[in-house]
Amino acid sequence: MALDFTEYFQKYEAIVAEVDAVFKKFETEMPDLVKCGKGCSDCCYALFDVTLVEGMYLNAKFNEKFSGLERSEILARADKADRLIHKLKRKVYKASQEGRPVNEILMEVARARVRCPMLGDDDLCSIYENRPITCRLYGVPTSIGGEAHTCNKAGFKGGEKYPTVNMDIILDRLLGIGKELQKGIGSRFKELGDMLLPVSMAIVTDYDEGYLGVGEVKSVLNPPEAKKKAFEETFATAPQSEACKSCSEKSESACKSCGESIVLGGGEE
Repeated sequence: MALDFTEYFQKYEAIVAEVDAVFKKFETEMPDLVKCGKGCSDCCYALFDVTLVEGMYLNAKFNEKFSGLERSEILARADKADRLIHKLKRKVYKASQEGRPVNEILMEVARARVRCPMLGDDDLCSIYENRPITCRLYGVPTSIGGEAHTCNKAGFKGGEKYPTVNMDIILDRLLGIGKELQKGIGSRFKELGDMLLPVSMAIVTDYDEGYLGVGEVKSVLNPPEAKKKAFEETFATAPQSEACKSCSEKSESACKSCGESIVLGGGEE
C-alpha cells in the first residue's frame, strides 16, 4: 500500500501561502528595494538545504511534471551539483579541522556558487510554482540565528533597520511537520524529521518505505551465509538415517563426504 503524504503536504502549502503573503507585503510597501524579477537567477546559485517535507514535496512535484529527455537532463544537473556540494563540504570540514575561524569558513561558503539543477538554460526556474521557501524569501531581509541576510542585488542597505523575516521560526515549523510525518507513517528512524538535504539530493531521492524506515526490516545475507542457512533449515526437517541423527558435523561438505544418506526435501532412498 502506497504511503499518503497529503496531510503533511497540505500543512507545508499553508506555510508557503503565508511566506508568499509576507513577500508580497515587502513588494507592495518597498517596491524600490525588492529587485526580484523574471530573469534574475542570483538565488539559484545559493547554497542551502531543505527540510524533509520540503524535499519530499519538491520530489513529488518533480516526478509529476518531468519525464523523458527533460527529466534526464535535470537529473544529470542534479548529479553534477551533488558532486560540487560534496567537495565543498569536504573543504569546509578540512578547514574546521585546521582550526580556521568560523566566520572565515562561513564567508567562503557564502562565496561558493552551485547552479541549482532546476534552473533551465533560459535562466528560469523549471519548477517555479513549487520552489522551496528559501527561494521565495531570498530577495527580502531575513535573519538566521540572529544574523541578518539579504540578496546583494536588492536595495536593502547594511546598517539600516528593516522588517525582517525570522527564518528560525519558519524552520522550526517545517521541522515540526517532518516530525509529525515520521510518527504518522510509523518510521523507525527517530531522527527522520530533522533531516536536511540539498535540492539536488531531494530531487533524486526515492522516498519509498525502505528509505523512510517503514515496515519490517528484512535480513540480508550474502550468498555463502544464505546457502548455509538454507542447508541448516533443510537438515533440521529432512528425513535422516540413524547415523545422520547422531552426527555432530551438520554441514553440506560433511554430508557429501559421508556414506550415509540424507535426502534434502524428500524421503529416504
